[in-house]
Amino acid sequence: MIFNKIYFFSLVILILPNLIVSEPLELTDKTWKDMLCGQWMVEFYAPWCPSCQYFKPIWHDFSKAMISKEIKVAAIDINEYPSLSGRFRISVLPTIYYVRDGVFRQYNGERSLDRLKNYIEFQEWQRTEPVSSYFAPDSFSMSLISSIFDISVLVKDAYTFLQDRYGWPAWLIYVFFTVAVILIGLILGFGVLMIIDYCVTGTVKDDVNIILDDSKDVEDLDDSDSQKLLKPRKQKKTTVSLPTRITSSTPQRTTTIKNRSSPVIEIQDDEALLNEVLAADQDDNDDSEGLNASDIPPGTDDEDQTTTTNVSMRQRRINK
Repeated sequence: MIFNKIYFFSLVILILPNLIVSEPLELTDKTWKDMLCGQWMVEFYAPWCPSCQYFKPIWHDFSKAMISKEIKVAAIDINEYPSLSGRFRISVLPTIYYVRDGVFRQYNGERSLDRLKNYIEFQEWQRTEPVSSYFAPDSFSMSLISSIFDISVLVKDAYTFLQDRYGWPAWLIYVFFTVAVILIGLILGFGVLMIIDYCVTGTVKDDVNIILDDSKDVEDLDDSDSQKLLKPRKQKKTTVSLPTRITSSTPQRTTTIKNRSSPVIEIQDDEALLNEVLAADQDDNDDSEGLNASDIPPGTDDEDQTTTTNVSMRQRRINK
């Protein structure tokens, strides 16, 4: 008797975990992120789908077979949670995803128990291309699509509520939704324009105010000051060429003065002084040629040297 009781309890302990865990886990729009950790096989189905009804016992058997493989098997009803159908891009039922540490791969093999087992046991999932990060269910773009599906569900629920609770006809509900959409669009458009006007054209307005302030400062100036400010500044370059012809043994020279502050009159005076000195020197040479050596009084050589020295000093001073 005691032996039979021990056998019965041990049998219950062995079978009870299988009865509890063998059923696929039900995920919702609140708990679907649990599949981002570990290994999961997730089926998307609908109660009205004949293929899903045919595949249901196979999926249960697969769930039992995966208990020892540490792979969690789950199912999601898209009729109950339509936002998940948009997030996972469900277009065919049933759709199966293999998830490993947040990386999604869609199973496209045969819907049979053996092929499902081989997909896991022989790691055939490695030959399946993972879903792009842009279209991953946890990406921003797919979250936005899921929000759109949620809005559609809200509109559907509102339609049902107005028709069942208040008895509104269908055409009145459609008119109400149309007016509501137009008003929401106008409010959103006006808000976007206000944001653009504040962020973009605000800097332009500030620049215009600065220009107006500068114009007021210019009006406060005198006429002479404003003319000085508005008058363009030009750099003048003065180039004066002074050709100097010398009849003596000195070669011809051309003097070019650029950007010099001395006036032209001073240059002409220096040229006249040089011509006078050279003319006096020429006259002295002519007089010395007409005289004899005896006619030259003593001390003439010293005077010639002095005159020549004075001329050279004057030429140096003029050249400087």
